[in-house]
Amino acid sequence: MTKTIGGMFPLERPGKGDNYREEGIIYAMSGRCAIYTCLKDIDAPEGSIAYVPAYTCETVLSCYVKAGYRLRFYDVDPDGMVPLFREEDLEGVTVINVCGWFGFLTYDHSFMEKCREHGVKILFDTTHSPLYYDELSDYAAGSLRKWMGIACGGVARKLCGSFNVRMLPAEEEHLRGRYASMALREEAIEEGSDEKNAQASEVFWNTELRLRQIFDAYSSDERSIEIAKHFDFESMREKRCRHFEIISSTVKPNSGWRPVFTKLGKNDIPSHYTIYCSDREDMKRYLDEMHVKYTAFWPQPPMVDDISRYPGAGYINTHVLSVQLDQRWSDEDMLRLSEILNGYSAK
Repeated sequence: MTKTIGGMFPLERPGKGDNYREEGIIYAMSGRCAIYTCLKDIDAPEGSIAYVPAYTCETVLSCYVKAGYRLRFYDVDPDGMVPLFREEDLEGVTVINVCGWFGFLTYDHSFMEKCREHGVKILFDTTHSPLYYDELSDYAAGSLRKWMGIACGGVARKLCGSFNVRMLPAEEEHLRGRYASMALREEAIEEGSDEKNAQASEVFWNTELRLRQIFDAYSSDERSIEIAKHFDFESMREKRCRHFEIISSTVKPNSGWRPVFTKLGKNDIPSHYTIYCSDREDMKRYLDEMHVKYTAFWPQPPMVDDISRYPGAGYINTHVLSVQLDQRWSDEDMLRLSEILNGYSAK
C-alpha cells in the first residue's frame, strides 16, 4: 500500500517543552476565538475600521465583523506574498491585522512604526508563525492547529498589560467533536484505513462548520493547554525548515507550477510547501493519484465583494495550493514529495 503524505494530525501527547511562560497569555478554544478575544479587549466603538488583508481566511475576517468593525482591505503581491500596505489607508483605522503567510515574514516592519504613529493597534495573526510576532504589536493571536494535533489551539498575547475580557468556558460539543475526529485519525493511521480517515474528516468538518456559527471568547480546555505548554517547538522548527530545504533544493518547477517561497528568512518556519498552479484542478487530480494530501488556502472570503480591486489576492485565491512538510514526515518522504512534484506535467 502506498503511503499517503499529508492528512489530519492525531492528538499530540504532552512533550518536554516549556512554553508560554510570559504574562498576558490566554488560551482559547480556537484561533478565531483568540483573535476575537483581542478585539473584545480593544473594545472599539461599533463601526470602527479594521485594515485587513484581502487574501485571508473567511474565519479571520468574521472575527472583525462579529466585533462590529468595518473592513478596509489591503492587497497582497503574489510574488512572495508581500502585503501591499498604503499609509494613506491608515486614516481612521483602529486596528490592523498582519500575517506572515505560511510562516514567511514578508511584511514591511517599518510600516508597523507608521501604524504606531497613527495610533493604530497592531494585531499580529500568529496562525502562520506561532513562534514569531512583530515587536511593535499590541496583540498576537492565532491557532496552533496547523502545527500540531491539538483540540483547542487558540493562543493570544497582550503585549502590554493583561486582558480585560471575561472568558467563557470551552464549549463541550466542540470539544467532543475535536477529540472524536483526532481519535478516528489515530485509528486510521494505525489501521491504514481509508474509511476511518473519511470518518475523521466528516467529524472534523461538522465540528468546524459549527464553530463558524458559535465562536466567541471561549477558553481552551486543560488537556490542550498542557499540550501547548509542553510541545517541542524547537524540534518542530528544525524539522520543518530542513524539510523545506530538502524540497527546495531538489524540485524542478515547470510551466505547470512554481513555488511561492524559495528561501527561508531568519524567523521563517514553513507551515507548508506552497505553490502556484497554472491549472490547479489538474494538479489536484495528479496529487490524488500520487497519494499526496493538499489544501487550497483559501477561497475568496464573501466579505471581499469586489476582488477586482485586489488583483494580487484574486490571483492567489485561484492558483495557490499547499502540501504538508511538517514534523511527522521523514526526509525520505520529502524526497518522494519532490519527485512527485517534478513528475507533474501540465496538460
